[in-house]
Amino acid sequence: MESDQVRRGMEAYVDRLVREIHGTQIAPSTAAAVAVNGHSPQTDFPLRTVFFGGGTPSLVPPDLLEKVLDALREKFGLRSDAEVSIEMDPGTFDHAKLVGYLAIGVTRVSLGVQSFDPDTLQTAGRAHTVEEARVACGEVHKALKEAQASEQKQNKKSAKKYSWSLDLISGLPGSSNSTWRASLLEAVDKHPDHVSVYDLQIEEGTPFGRWYTSGVTPMPQEEDGATMFRDASFILGAENFEHYEVSSYAKPGKRCEHNQVYWNSGKQGWYAFGMAATSHVSSREQRVARPRKMKEWEAWVDAMSVDVATTSIAGDESDEKKNDEAKAEALLERLMLGLRTRDGVCLDSLAAEFGPNTPKEVLAVLKTQPPGLAVVVGADGNERDAVEFSPGEDFTNAAVRLTNPEGLMVSTEIISTLVARVPSLEAL
Repeated sequence: MESDQVRRGMEAYVDRLVREIHGTQIAPSTAAAVAVNGHSPQTDFPLRTVFFGGGTPSLVPPDLLEKVLDALREKFGLRSDAEVSIEMDPGTFDHAKLVGYLAIGVTRVSLGVQSFDPDTLQTAGRAHTVEEARVACGEVHKALKEAQASEQKQNKKSAKKYSWSLDLISGLPGSSNSTWRASLLEAVDKHPDHVSVYDLQIEEGTPFGRWYTSGVTPMPQEEDGATMFRDASFILGAENFEHYEVSSYAKPGKRCEHNQVYWNSGKQGWYAFGMAATSHVSSREQRVARPRKMKEWEAWVDAMSVDVATTSIAGDESDEKKNDEAKAEALLERLMLGLRTRDGVCLDSLAAEFGPNTPKEVLAVLKTQPPGLAVVVGADGNERDAVEFSPGEDFTNAAVRLTNPEGLMVSTEIISTLVARVPSLEAL
C-alpha cells in the first residue's frame, strides 16, 4: 500500500494532468468538422481508444486513473465500447486493484512479464519474480474472462471487448535461444489474446542503459537475436497468432486498436498527455512534444494560456522549404510505420497524398533489395516479390509490405535504404 507521501505525489501529478487535458485545444481539423455538422465533439467525435502507458501506470490507484478518464470524457467524449488499455507490471497489483481498474472502464491489459526465466529476470534487473509473473497472468486472464462473460450476459448493444497482452523482451542479457523458446512456449500456455515481443535496445541515458555494465553479463549475439525473432514468429504463428506488426502478435480480432492508430499516422491522429508525451492529431498538424523532465513539464502545464497543444502546418506557402520538409517527414512516417505492419503501405494512398511518382520511387528502391524481403499485394490478394514488380506497372489497389519473418526482421535496414534513395525524401 502506498505511503501518504507517495499518494500525495500521485494526486498532484493527476491534478496537473487533468488541467492539461482541459486546457488542450481541439484540433483544427476536428473543430472544422464540428462547425460543419453543428454538433459538439463530445457527441460526434468521442475517443475510440485510450492507452495508459509509460513508466508503471499500475502503481497508480484506480480512483486516480478514473479522474483522468472522467476528464477525457468531459473534454473529448469516450465511446461506450472504447478500448481502454493499461500497462501493468507483475507485483504491482492484486486482485482487488485489477477489479478496480475494470470497474472504471479499463478493457485491455498489457502485462510486462518480459521473461519466464528466473536468471534472465534477475540479470536484467527486473523487480518481479517468475512466480509473481505467473500469478499475475492467472489473475488477469481470469478477471478479464469474467468481465467479458458479464458483459455478454447483459447483452448490451455496444458491448465492451476485453483482452490482454503478455509482453516479452528478447535479447535480454544472459538469455539464450533455449530460455527464449521456453518463455515463448510458457507465454502461449497462459492463453493471452495478444503477445508483444520487443527486442532489447540499450540506449544511452535510459535507466537500463545507466544500470547495465557491458561485458559483465553478455548480450546475445546478433545471429542469436535473428534466431529469437524467427522463433517468435514460428512458435506464435503455429498457435494461430497473427504477426500483424514487427513486435506484435494477436489472436483473430484481438489486435491492439490503439497501437494501430500510431502505425497509421497520417490517416488517424492521437492526443497525448503527461510528461514526455507527444501528440500528433492529424497529418495537417505538427507533433507537439511535452517536456521530458517533471519540473519542466509542470511549468509547461502551468504556463498554458487558454489553449495549447496543436500547431497547424497547413497554409504556409510563404516558406516552400518548410512545406517540403513537412511533406517529406509525413512520407517518411507513413513508410516507416506502415512497413512495420502486416497490412503494409497502400500505393494508391501514397500517390494521392505525395504525388504520382512516389510509389514508383519506393518500388524502384525495393527492387534493389535481396529477393524475399518485400512483396507487392494486388487487389486480388496475390503477392509478387517486389524485385519482380516494375515501377511502371499499374499499382491500383495494391500495397507493398515486408515479408514475415525475413523482411520484418530487417525492416530498420530497409527503411534506412528508402530514406537514402527515395527522391521524395531528399528534403529531410
